[in-house]
Amino acid sequence: MLTTVQPSPIADKTVVKAGMRHRLDIDGLRALAVIPVVLYHAHLLRMPGGFVGVDIFFVISGYLITGLILGALGKGRFSIVDFYERRARRILPALFAVLAVTSVAAYLVLLPHNLRDYGRSLIATLFFFSNILFSKQAGYFDAPSEMKPLLHTWSLAVEEQFYIVYPLFLFLVARYLRKRYLLAIGAAFVLSFALSIRQLHADPAGAFFLAPPRAWELMMGGLLALNVLPELRHILARNILGLCGLALIFYSIFAFSPETPFPGYNALFPCVGAALIIYSGATQKSWAARLLSTKPLVFVGLISYSLYLWHWVLLFFARYYLIRPLNRVQAAAFVAAAFFAATLSWRFVETPVRNRNFASRRWIFAGAGLVSLPLAAFGGFAFVKHGFPGRYSGEARRLVDGADDIWKRRDECLSKICRVGVEDVPASFALWGDSHAGAVAPGLEQFALANHLSGYVAYQGACAPLLHLKRYDQSFDCETFNQKVFDYLRAHRVATIFLEGRWALYAEGSRYKEEPGTPALLAEGGRPSQDYAVFEKLVPATLEQLQKLGSKVVIIASTPEVGIDVPTALARQLLSGISFSLAPSTSAFMDRQRRAFQVLSDAAPKYSTEIVYPHRLLCDQTNCAVIKDGRPLYSDDNHLSTHGATVLTPIFEKALLSSSSTHAR
Repeated sequence: MLTTVQPSPIADKTVVKAGMRHRLDIDGLRALAVIPVVLYHAHLLRMPGGFVGVDIFFVISGYLITGLILGALGKGRFSIVDFYERRARRILPALFAVLAVTSVAAYLVLLPHNLRDYGRSLIATLFFFSNILFSKQAGYFDAPSEMKPLLHTWSLAVEEQFYIVYPLFLFLVARYLRKRYLLAIGAAFVLSFALSIRQLHADPAGAFFLAPPRAWELMMGGLLALNVLPELRHILARNILGLCGLALIFYSIFAFSPETPFPGYNALFPCVGAALIIYSGATQKSWAARLLSTKPLVFVGLISYSLYLWHWVLLFFARYYLIRPLNRVQAAAFVAAAFFAATLSWRFVETPVRNRNFASRRWIFAGAGLVSLPLAAFGGFAFVKHGFPGRYSGEARRLVDGADDIWKRRDECLSKICRVGVEDVPASFALWGDSHAGAVAPGLEQFALANHLSGYVAYQGACAPLLHLKRYDQSFDCETFNQKVFDYLRAHRVATIFLEGRWALYAEGSRYKEEPGTPALLAEGGRPSQDYAVFEKLVPATLEQLQKLGSKVVIIASTPEVGIDVPTALARQLLSGISFSLAPSTSAFMDRQRRAFQVLSDAAPKYSTEIVYPHRLLCDQTNCAVIKDGRPLYSDDNHLSTHGATVLTPIFEKALLSSSSTHAR
């Protein structure tokens, strides 16, 4: 045991106020954290910043755990084994129950590619590194968040990673820094907060999911647990600070949105709000503390952990089975089901195991291993066996395989310049664009091989082929990639240059309908800009530079967006018997593209540029096709499959053969 520390006055004071006295207002604060998260995920009420509830949980956790550790250190009784036993009793029972139920449902319901991904995330969840996995899965071609049933476990992973290091950190501070907790925790807080700000634009997914840029939120609670702030003796001060805390939390819930840069500076709003509420209610009740101590909020706070675990899983399977977004009645029903499941989980799973009379420490650790083993085995087999595709056959199998009907060189050529076609002839064309260029590339490659042609494919996810394009999300680094491609084309001249992009995404700065994911916020001067104005400026500027190369430039206008994963939806329709049209209407497509197409059509003739329109091959006057010859035309909700890319062959044929004949003359 780590017990070689003399009692600390600070630690003794902390344990009395933070560790031993149960505070009903903190239970209520947990309710204030979990309710917005649940409603945000259910799309039930307009709480666009409901995700900040997780940040409130972090502050609460840091406050309580710091008090617990310092209390034990102050009494010379701190045991790392005892600490992890407490964590195991608190975290694992409900988590194991949810994972067991989810795994059975996943095997019965999920399609192979979804079950394969689930298997990997199950292992990551069991060993508390799901946040790392999901941060690496935030790439352009990864499944949207609503297709990941264990996505919400990232926050558990952040906490557990933090608590692997934090107890040892406090022990070392107590032993070697003469208990200068304020200095040590404060310095770590500043470093983590600075990292969060820096990483927010350089690597937004990392800033959101990873423990180092999130640690400051837990340490804010830790600083509060040191009780170095003066005691609030005047009721007016307690009330004002408590109400300010509530105001900050409600502001972030209703004013923030998925487009808000987060965490970074903006995470201060919910975190400081939570800290003010905890501080103002530390000695006597403030108005905020009285409100949060009401029985309904206290009860929701008590079941908040189980509710957090169950709500996302139930919403995921509801959406997956029903194939499309839930209506309000359906969403309300599944939220109610989550409350019911959470109540049972809290009453019959969480509460008994937390009682030390339930089982000895040895059995707690042994039981954790025994339960983890079959779950990990299932996850491993699901991943290695590619989601057990043998569960399906016939037409269902053909539709399921549509999710993997992608260009074989897609990942190889992402963010690179690749040679395609016949190797022993000079390159005569180049395809440059975002991921939609990568989606149509197999159709172009197939045509090139059939006609003894050669060329280049260069694409970067979420980066339109526009010079000087800057995304507010700097992790894409579109400007550098696009300049590299342009310089390459200037040095390696070709007869025809195709420009392909999801044009409306950049012109409008928004995704299609209810498609999950963050928008493509363009930037000027390091700040989010009005996307349309930037798009309107960059298109003609790029075409002007390309005209100087002497190549024929062909803009491939946007392919129709569907807004729902086509192969998955088609297979689910077949298996469930739920039938509705996935085909987007042609009029909706044209409305979405109107401003983007206007910019392209205004600029093209000025710089001798041709525009071709894929929707003329994919759409009729009413709808745009999503399936042809029994095979999906899309590999997800907006990228053409390899089968879909071959539909565009006439576009390549007209452009390349005419260029070849002109070049020959």
